[in-house]
Amino acid sequence: MTIKSILAPLTGAKPEKPVLNTALAIAKRFDAHIDVLHIRTDPRDAIPYLGEGISGAMIAEIMDRADTEIAEIQSKAHQDFESWRSDAGLPLSQSPGGGASCSWQIVTGAADQTTAIGGRYCDLVVVPGFDDSAENELQFEATVMECGRALVLAPPNSPKSLGDRIVIAWDGSAESARAVSAALPFLVTAKSVSIVTISESGKTDVDLKALARYLSWHGVDAETKTVDPGDQSIGEAIMSATGDADLLVMGAYSHSRLRELVFGGATRHVMETAELPVLMAH
Repeated sequence: MTIKSILAPLTGAKPEKPVLNTALAIAKRFDAHIDVLHIRTDPRDAIPYLGEGISGAMIAEIMDRADTEIAEIQSKAHQDFESWRSDAGLPLSQSPGGGASCSWQIVTGAADQTTAIGGRYCDLVVVPGFDDSAENELQFEATVMECGRALVLAPPNSPKSLGDRIVIAWDGSAESARAVSAALPFLVTAKSVSIVTISESGKTDVDLKALARYLSWHGVDAETKTVDPGDQSIGEAIMSATGDADLLVMGAYSHSRLRELVFGGATRHVMETAELPVLMAH
């Protein structure tokens, strides 16, 4: 199994080079295709929230104005895509062929559900980091929980490399196991792989040795390490353990999302602070 199809969903609401460049790094590694998906919002979805006192004429004017703005965003997003594609030297393609390629398509809908559904027809989905965007958070959660595929969280700065030095954050959970399985194409081509567990997670070296033995059957020679977090949270300890890695692999939401939202958690900390690409699965 390798990676041949990558979904890169864009909304055009802000600069999205990190998503495109993270997808590009993966595509070049596996000679894969990037399906760049521009997601248009539909202003008519907002009509129920406009209030009862607004006349039909006012609603029509608001919709016309919104349509114009959305068309401008789409035009600018396509120009940015073509500029990025030219710089990357990627050919446009709609069918399998040799080498990395890309395509551009437009759909109308909500970014979270559109990404979650579209990702089911690809090997991997690349989504933007959180920053201060509630839309990005909703898109991440819908994708990781509903898509059925692994995702890669794009860091704020485009990665110079991706998949040469990999750290696996292992806690023995089903979510971690799914993430490792999804990451196998990266793991078998990596220069170095390190498996890390945080001692306060209640796991032992046996978990690490068992995972290392499993990976050895795939030709992956992985180092193992148990980290004492000290005064750090689990999420902080994971990020400290990444060192100079260019990909972190971990399960998402081993605890409930509500618990992580209220009390914080490793998934949430990594999503908010990661400076390197993170491959996650639930």
